[in-house]
Amino acid sequence: MGTANAMSARSLQFYVIARRWASDLEFFDIEIAFLHRLIDDYFIALSSRKYFEALRPVGKNLLKLEEDRSRLASLLAKQLKQVELMAEDVIPENSEDLAVNQVHLEQLMTNLTFDYRNVKKVLFALVEHVMRDYKMLNNIRAN
Repeated sequence: MGTANAMSARSLQFYVIARRWASDLEFFDIEIAFLHRLIDDYFIALSSRKYFEALRPVGKNLLKLEEDRSRLASLLAKQLKQVELMAEDVIPENSEDLAVNQVHLEQLMTNLTFDYRNVKKVLFALVEHVMRDYKMLNNIRAN
């Protein structure tokens, strides 16, 4: 970002918040990759009749989560670019447009976080059941 001195405190605040969200999205990338590896590692057990019906919505929700994350990243990049151009005096500062976009981005970020937590919670519960079943099966075999 160029010379931020001429920008209003409000626009600068929007920039800082948007940068934090961009960092959060990078973390989501790591977490989503982890969830995919978790599904891959337990795929055979999760594909059994006992778990398949519960796994299907998790897969759909994970795909939707990735699509929402991608869409949000694109909108966030546009917001950051606009603030950077304002800071460099390439375009005039328009705090009102930034505010409208910021509110929309905040709603999307809140929804993404909520949806991610739900997908993670359901997937972890499924994997926990699979692990418990596997442990019981191994205990039965050992006896």
